[in-house]
Amino acid sequence: MAALIQFASGAPGIKYSLEKRHLTIGRVSAGNDICLPCSFVSKHHARIEVISSITTAGSFDVYVEDLGSTNHTYVNEEPISRCKLEQGDLLRIGRNTMKFDDSEGFPNLDPVELDLELPTQGQSQTWNFSRRLSVIDTE
Repeated sequence: MAALIQFASGAPGIKYSLEKRHLTIGRVSAGNDICLPCSFVSKHHARIEVISSITTAGSFDVYVEDLGSTNHTYVNEEPISRCKLEQGDLLRIGRNTMKFDDSEGFPNLDPVELDLELPTQGQSQTWNFSRRLSVIDTE
């Protein structure tokens, strides 16, 4: 199972498995999946999203998003607002450093398949995500 591995004094410590599609990280346990009790961590600091990859069937992409925290969220020591995590990236929240490890993959998550009916030539369709899709003839 993919995980965030927290480091303390340079040695690996707590392993947080990414077993859900959405996880929140913060200073308080209420409303957060990962609690980091540190004064440099906001109550609701960051969110982890595991989404089905649009480029590789059956695989997943992991994103981290800062939730407007006071002390920001860092990936490889760069402040981010939203960032895709890659194997081995270091995530820093407050004084907590975690290494992203997806070497074991996501065996408990099923890929989400979009079941969209595409309109035919000349028709248009509007879905809930407020975009209008029209099929045009490119020949």
